[in-house]
Amino acid sequence: MTRKIFLIGIICINLVLIGCTSNLEVVINPEDENPIEDEVIEEILPEFVEIQISGVGDIMVHGPQLRAQYDSASKTYNFDNNFKYISPYFQEADLMLGNLETTFGGEVRGFSSYPMFNTPDQLAESLKKAGFHAVSTANNHSFDTGKEGMIRTLDVLRDEGLKTFGTRKDITEDSFVVMDVKGIKVGLSSYTYETPMQAGQRAINAMIIPKDVQPLIDTFSYELLEEDLASIQERVKQMKEQGAELIVFYMHWGNEYHRQPNQYQRAIAQELSNYGVDIIFGSHPHVLQPIEVIESELDGSQTAVIYSMGNFLSNQRYEILDNRYTEDGIIVNVRAEKNLLTNEIVLKEITYVPTWVHRYFVEGKTVYEIVPTYDAVKEPEQYGINSSQSLWRVENSHQNTLTIIESLEPTDELRLSPTLFSKED
Repeated sequence: MTRKIFLIGIICINLVLIGCTSNLEVVINPEDENPIEDEVIEEILPEFVEIQISGVGDIMVHGPQLRAQYDSASKTYNFDNNFKYISPYFQEADLMLGNLETTFGGEVRGFSSYPMFNTPDQLAESLKKAGFHAVSTANNHSFDTGKEGMIRTLDVLRDEGLKTFGTRKDITEDSFVVMDVKGIKVGLSSYTYETPMQAGQRAINAMIIPKDVQPLIDTFSYELLEEDLASIQERVKQMKEQGAELIVFYMHWGNEYHRQPNQYQRAIAQELSNYGVDIIFGSHPHVLQPIEVIESELDGSQTAVIYSMGNFLSNQRYEILDNRYTEDGIIVNVRAEKNLLTNEIVLKEITYVPTWVHRYFVEGKTVYEIVPTYDAVKEPEQYGINSSQSLWRVENSHQNTLTIIESLEPTDELRLSPTLFSKED
């Protein structure tokens, strides 16, 4: 089930008069000799179009997951089961996004986990089957398999029909994308933080970024933040020049395992809002952080900021990290509406689906499945939750998510709905 958060947008004062406008087309048969006496067919054209943009956080594959998804009989990998309970929620999205925090460097390198991720190509196939449309590829693990692995990652994703943003193969192509979603041009861009500079050179994941690779990954440095923010502002301008009407950024930022955004996240979010970014999806902390709606200091337009969406898929668990919050994630849905008469676009509503990574064992083999906690706590058997321990954990995850996401006090700009909505609403 889905929790709804409402954005107070611009309300049409003539709402009761919808349908009484001149936004209709009169169709007359030109072959008729007396068309005035013929029946006039009125085609009422829509005044508004709505789209739903949905995002999830970190998609990771650790060593135990590699072993769990391997079929020794066929000697192949398959990740389809990870998404079988959650993919129905993706079908509501007109644009489904996620942060791919691994690389597809190829089997010849050997598949690997932390600290250098290299995942079988079959994950890309499963992401496409689950309902993803595009993925962010800019994060601190983008360069784990070097330049060749980074480029190969893009090839694998694109071969599956997935759009990519955040990295690029060479400087002749853009690292962002502008997509037409039901007549609304949506721009997608992604930036990842850099680790401290080494010998005066930019670094990612504590590795120096070679000069020829730097232009291929969209990054920002906390040490050079003013300079990099200027580049990000130029990026927004470039996206708008290519027709973007609604701009979405994935930001890989913040402190790992911190449940509140830090001062840099808040400052950067405000700057992005000022530049004209409409939605900010946050990743990297591996735990959930609050949702806020902030306003541009220049024109008062609203920006939805999801500071961290947590882990969508990973093996970061209480048994390993002594941290239960790393098992939690959310699907965040942002509904936007375009007025076809004025071309104005407003954010209308935010909803979210709390998720939890269920890990259990069947005949000695580990199984990973992402489950929607609203439904799982009500009908646990339907989601393969058959032990009292697993039931307690999904209930705990559910409550933790509600607590952190709804920690923001309601304001005139943001109301928290006490009503629960199913995915059929």
